[in-house]
Amino acid sequence: MKKEDITIILIDDDKDIRISTTDLLSTRFKKIESYSSPKAVLPKITTELAAVIVTDLRMPNDDGLEFACEANRIDPHLPIILMTGYGDVSTAVDAMKHGIYDFIEKPVDSDRLINTIERAIEKRHMTLSLSSTKEKNTHQNDIDKRIIGHSPVIKILKKTILDFAPMDIPIVIYGNTGTGKELAAHCLHDYSPRREQPFILLNCAAIPEELAETELFGYTRGASSNASALHKGKLEQAKKGTVFLDEIDSLPIKAQAKLLLAIADKVVTPVGSNVQIPIHCRIVSATKTELRNNKNFRQDLFFSLQVTELRLPDVKQREEDIIELFNYFALRQCSHLATEYQPLSDEGKKKLLTYEWPGNVRELVNVAIRYALKNCTDLDHAIHSDELDDFYSRSYGHSSSHPEKSLKQQVEAYEELLIKLKLREHKGKVGKVLSDLQIERRTFNQKLNRYGINTGDYKTE
Repeated sequence: MKKEDITIILIDDDKDIRISTTDLLSTRFKKIESYSSPKAVLPKITTELAAVIVTDLRMPNDDGLEFACEANRIDPHLPIILMTGYGDVSTAVDAMKHGIYDFIEKPVDSDRLINTIERAIEKRHMTLSLSSTKEKNTHQNDIDKRIIGHSPVIKILKKTILDFAPMDIPIVIYGNTGTGKELAAHCLHDYSPRREQPFILLNCAAIPEELAETELFGYTRGASSNASALHKGKLEQAKKGTVFLDEIDSLPIKAQAKLLLAIADKVVTPVGSNVQIPIHCRIVSATKTELRNNKNFRQDLFFSLQVTELRLPDVKQREEDIIELFNYFALRQCSHLATEYQPLSDEGKKKLLTYEWPGNVRELVNVAIRYALKNCTDLDHAIHSDELDDFYSRSYGHSSSHPEKSLKQQVEAYEELLIKLKLREHKGKVGKVLSDLQIERRTFNQKLNRYGINTGDYKTE
């Protein structure tokens, strides 16, 4: 945030004073809002409000000092400047002992007012910057506990989520089944200024077509034979929070048209009603299908929903995380069961690393849980189906439907993954990796080039 982004909020019941003061301030400041009463301003006060407030002390129907004290209770660091007549100077001075930033006597000296506001803006900018830095560090520590893994692609994803979360814009999350689209949506909400408001989930593929509109926009009593009471739609239920529309590509065309209007006008009209209800939510959508140029999805809605996007990787794109993910969820399950965790054997690790994981993280989590439920005796016993065994027969045996992989392909794939795991283990310190793998630097560099591995991706862990 820049200093120019901080708004000056002017409160005075006298319209002429508001106009003249606004004209004066507009010569030096870009963002100015004026109000005739503090009642309209108080709901806006938060610890994240990028503003400086200038208010009259005495107003016929309002008390500027009472307002300032109430705002100060919400955020003691919000700069509030009182404008006061000569007879109220002692009151204003006393108010400064209780957190009021400064006071200015009427008639207002233009230079003093501008200089005082500039100092207040400097203070507010510093307060918000320090708060933002502290909050970002807290969020970074938290997201590392929620999204497990340190592979380069996951580190980029975490950073992108933290960058996008505070931006009040619609986002589309792309990812195959089991990659964690709902978790990413929760993170976007939880690390945003909307985190104290509701997070509302609607799976568009799980509702009948005829109910799509009522789920999104609500309905009034009597709208249908089953509508015996007023029902708020998801967009209204979310209030100032987040609506997560999972599998958005399954939304019926008719509902797509109505959603487009709701986004454009920021209002919804419940089924069976002519009353428009304002909405204030942020929309995050998810799909495993491309929306661009999708003949079953309105492109005008696509452009409204996808201001930006997140793309979640498959497990096979983050192979360095597989063992960490497995251990994390197996250990957690063992903790719930109060049983001892038995680490995987080398053979078990090899099976995990070379399996295709069509169900992505969701499947990996299920395998880890079953491993714990089976008392960690053997990975094979944790698999209810023969998925891993089938994969091994395809990869190492013979199959007409799945051609046999060559020995060279198998060795190279395992070699590449082993190098990545060692780089991660030693945080990119090549010397230690060379020692562990007992390989010469020249040969190592050749392999890095062959597999497109950048050691720098591992040095910041």
